[in-house]
Amino acid sequence: MTLATHARPIVIAPVGQIERRLVAWAAEDARAVLGRDVVVADGVPLPSHAFSRQRDQWRAAVILDALADVKRADWLRLLGIADVDLYAPDLNFVFGEADERRGVAVFSTARLRVGAGSKDRLRRRAATEAIHELGHTFGLRHCSRPRCVMWFSNTLGETDGKDMRPCAEHARELARALDAG
Repeated sequence: MTLATHARPIVIAPVGQIERRLVAWAAEDARAVLGRDVVVADGVPLPSHAFSRQRDQWRAAVILDALADVKRADWLRLLGIADVDLYAPDLNFVFGEADERRGVAVFSTARLRVGAGSKDRLRRRAATEAIHELGHTFGLRHCSRPRCVMWFSNTLGETDGKDMRPCAEHARELARALDAG
């Protein structure tokens, strides 16, 4: 897969307050894995109506709506990175969520920080979740192989056990999707 000079970039945007260094690392790691131009955009505010006082968490789908509102035609995909605890209805929490149809995704570093111990482990977790959610925006589904980046992580141990790259089958699907984009 070769980068075309006219190819639209994948955009990563901080959502709310987050360490810019983590955002830059996620962009760098996504660029390395996807072989596509990945750029960091200006921040997007956290939509206050995404917050649930009852749960003390932020609803991921509402943040996706806010990201979709800023998506521009010259972007291939838009990934938001937040540092708040995310949830989806009927789940205790989510690391992230994606909307393939609108080409937007979000993930949070809040739970990824737990027990990270080092910046390297936090960076790896963030890259894994970034690439996982971007994979969903390109139509990739969850994988049955625990090492594949597209494996559904329900725990930090599962996230730590995944590779940042997709398995061979998902790599082929992703390459086709990127070439079509």
